[in-house]
Amino acid sequence: METISFVLGMASVVVIAIAIVAVYAFVKVREHREELNILHRSISETENNIHLRINSETANLYSVIDSRFDKLESKLKEKQLIKG
Repeated sequence: METISFVLGMASVVVIAIAIVAVYAFVKVREHREELNILHRSISETENNIHLRINSETANLYSVIDSRFDKLESKLKEKQLIKG
């Protein structure tokens, strides 16, 4: 009888220890999942900002190139009018 009580007591302790470890693991997994979601949002926001900046710089570059070509064209026309 004492052996059965001892075995049941030890089994209860083991089950409780496993339950505590499982709860601890679930809490840690939840924390890491939340951190991953925050990182994912941050990466997505950064990616969007990079795309917006690339588009803005590209538009600015096209504007500068267009302006330079217009100036070159006007100089060439001016030289043609002077010569011709």
